[in-house]
Amino acid sequence: MRTTLRQLEAFFWTAKLGSIHAAAEHLNFSQPAISSRIKELEAALNLRLFTREKQRVQLTHDGRHAVTLAERALGAAHDFERMGRTGPPLEGVLRLGSDESTAMVALSEILQQLKRRHPRLVVEITMDVGSVLQEKLRRRQIDIALHTYSGSAAHVTDQLLGWVDFAWIASAEMPIPDGPFTPRIASRLPLVTNSPPSTLNSIVHRWLRSANIEGASINSCNSLSLMLRLVRERHAIAVLPLPVLREHLASGELRCLPASPAIANVAYYASYVADEADQGTAIVMETARSVLIEKRFFVKLPDGELLPAFEP
Repeated sequence: MRTTLRQLEAFFWTAKLGSIHAAAEHLNFSQPAISSRIKELEAALNLRLFTREKQRVQLTHDGRHAVTLAERALGAAHDFERMGRTGPPLEGVLRLGSDESTAMVALSEILQQLKRRHPRLVVEITMDVGSVLQEKLRRRQIDIALHTYSGSAAHVTDQLLGWVDFAWIASAEMPIPDGPFTPRIASRLPLVTNSPPSTLNSIVHRWLRSANIEGASINSCNSLSLMLRLVRERHAIAVLPLPVLREHLASGELRCLPASPAIANVAYYASYVADEADQGTAIVMETARSVLIEKRFFVKLPDGELLPAFEP
């Protein structure tokens, strides 16, 4: 048996994301298909790459070595696909999509660096929630999107850049009982989040369902800035990305609630139309990645490196 790029892709993203379920969502394939490709790869190599426990997987010693080789092979395959594409990488119009948290923290610096290094570049910005950006990518209405919503079409690639810290946030003056902040306590308070489908909406509803809470009073809002204002003025509490809150938390105006269960870190992507990608795509993604790291937007990188957590 020979190894295939599909097998390497299934193995690589399962290793990077920590579960077959996450890899299946990222690659837009079924879980059985991902599992089958990994088993085929293990059979072809005559090696065990993962140990499996419930829904999670853990790389074996051979698996840790294999994931490095798989990343090289996939990178080489991507470079091969781009052969023959000529012309200046960053000229003309770049249709860039961004979610609001990226715009609030890093978009200005990303644009400044791109324009300084590539003055002939024209950028058209679309700001929306990740689900809308993904749909625009699917329809080829934008070129690249920076966001936290996975589930691409077959011709769209999601490149994992890191993980972002989210938390339940309330005004310091909001009367909330001390101790763990549970779904049952939250269900008695006014909540606000984005409309579905969106990352924030999914986080809130999944967290409430973990305690079988249904029918909580959840207000919807399509603006992260307005949600933040509603929280500051004690109209509601919300799950929000911590990178946009540093000044408010440092001043004591807002506080993080000790959620139980904890809110998991959220994967953050640069997504692009794969068959239209070129050297310019890689430049834009690398510029965005470096700025976001500099701005302390991530708490963890794809290689597992932990970055300093925010401390108010």
